[in-house]
Amino acid sequence: MKIEKMHGCGNDFCVLEYKDQIDYSQLAIKVCNRKTGIGGDGMIVVKNNPLEMIFYNADGSRAPMCGNGIRCFAKYCFDHALVKQKKLDVLTQAGKKTIEIITDEPFMCKVHMGMPLFQNSLLHIKDDLPSFGRILKLKERNITVYTLFMGTVHTVLFVPDLNSELLNSAEEICNHPLFTQKTNVNFVQVVNRKTIQVKTYERGVGWTLACGTGCCASVVTTSKLGFTDPTVQVLLNLGHLTVHVTDKGVEMIGPATKVFECEYNE
Repeated sequence: MKIEKMHGCGNDFCVLEYKDQIDYSQLAIKVCNRKTGIGGDGMIVVKNNPLEMIFYNADGSRAPMCGNGIRCFAKYCFDHALVKQKKLDVLTQAGKKTIEIITDEPFMCKVHMGMPLFQNSLLHIKDDLPSFGRILKLKERNITVYTLFMGTVHTVLFVPDLNSELLNSAEEICNHPLFTQKTNVNFVQVVNRKTIQVKTYERGVGWTLACGTGCCASVVTTSKLGFTDPTVQVLLNLGHLTVHVTDKGVEMIGPATKVFECEYNE
């Protein structure tokens, strides 16, 4: 089968078109393996008529949405002439997302990510206490966290810099019993009112170079708390994303890059 390797700001994916009778969960585990497969943080399955992005983490689990992944999905559709217009609607498990292609070389697009949501039922939190701004008890300390649904579940916390020892608690936070289906963990350093830095530990993946939904969740949090303006540049290890929070939802602008294509034999 033909598979393309793509990335958005270093968040890398194996991308392929949908076919019947394939165990995509097992395939994701195989192709995302960096030693015996192609390597990737996740796998994107492209369905056409209508356009739908089916996303798998590297451990074979499904994720409802991936911000960097959906930009790679859009580039794949554009490169393979699955779409003729520069505005497309894509179905995901987190609902329909609208994408506007800004430039095709280099590829850059805007994704309308939808509204941030805060209901505990969406966050799979096992109590009824407010999830946005609560004390989380860890083994060695208590921390304040902000959890929300931005296409998928994200927990945001603030650090003085991205070398903070608090990053050593990423796995513990991700697997904390409060989150019955785990959570993605975003460590945020506020640089100024227009700039933040983010490092994300993803459930089912681990540390990633970038996380689009995590960047959006982080800007929603900094904007809501008054730490930043509604439009923020998010600095990442291999680039940046621009996130704009409006009363109609969240917009994300960023690149997508094709690395190579190959014929994969199971």
